[in-house]
Amino acid sequence: MNRTFDFFTPAVAAAAVIGLATPAAFAQETFGNQGIRMDVDTVVEFEFLESNGSYQSVFGIVNLDTGEKYPLYGEVKGSDIQQSVNAPSDYQDDLGNQNRDDFHGTPGKTVPMPLGEFRFAADTDYTFYLESYFNGQPAGTLYSTSSLNPNPQTYAQFDGPVEDIIDGGLVLRWEDSGSVLVGNENTDFDYDDFIVRVGGHLRWDEPCGCSKR
Repeated sequence: MNRTFDFFTPAVAAAAVIGLATPAAFAQETFGNQGIRMDVDTVVEFEFLESNGSYQSVFGIVNLDTGEKYPLYGEVKGSDIQQSVNAPSDYQDDLGNQNRDDFHGTPGKTVPMPLGEFRFAADTDYTFYLESYFNGQPAGTLYSTSSLNPNPQTYAQFDGPVEDIIDGGLVLRWEDSGSVLVGNENTDFDYDDFIVRVGGHLRWDEPCGCSKR
């Protein structure tokens, strides 16, 4: 059987199987800053929500057992509207369409294809990564697993417990200013630089046909 966390699934269909997704089902799994590991093969679908930062970023997943990287999204430009990089951070959370002053990027513009999915293989260790570029030059890579970052530092924020992947999805928020251009001393830690919704509803079905990773 294949387990899928799917924000496209109609609510009625999800309700029919939601009883299978009790918190106990996640007891031996991790999905957060300690790492990502599933007990069964699991397809998780992702939706790019927005970005707020001058970097041009690539978001994806690393299989820590093999070292293979699987990019899900790549920004085609740093923001919807060109802005001066000399503009200082407002040190505020710019999540939401009402805040467009901090290199705001939106689905269909900075990320042309905002939907994606990934099949997590059972009993395999993964992490999310955010790879940054500025003016075409590498500006550093950060990881959702805090121990993989220098110091180690937490640059990814999971808004919600793993159970939220089933019901509405959890939000993964990145702080990217620990990379080369700004550095830790000027990091604002507003966690709004790259924002992705993870999951939504749960369904059980036959294997999806996507490659096992």
